Amino acid sequence: MLSNKNLFLAITIIVNKIKAIKMQLHRKDSKDTEEYATRGPFASIFGGPVARLLDQALIVGNMEQTITILAESTNLSYKTTKTALEKLEKMGFAAQTRKIGNAQAYRFLVENHLSGLLACGAEFQRNRTDI
Repeated sequence: MLSNKNLFLAITIIVNKIKAIKMQLHRKDSKDTEEYATRGPFASIFGGPVARLLDQALIVGNMEQTITILAESTNLSYKTTKTALEKLEKMGFAAQTRKIGNAQAYRFLVENHLSGLLACGAEFQRNRTDI
């Protein structure tokens, strides 16, 4: 079991890696202005904040994340992220885990029906030719 300090360190490392990937994916030509947060399979098909969170679930699996971390990695506001996360929670795709300081941690429930949905999204992403 990770201590809060080690968990925070791991989350910080992952957020920094996501930011590095985000910077790499931005193309230099002016025609491609699509943001990284909208490049995922679910966001490109369905759009909207719930789709962006599902794309994030594709990246992180069932690792704990706070609303702030999810908001930063999906380019959504804190309030929008919280609302979308509550929708996913009602559908059984996410759950509150524990408090880390003042922040509530959440986990995507990949082992539920979400795993099939994420596998479908991953396959779609591999077959895309527009990136």
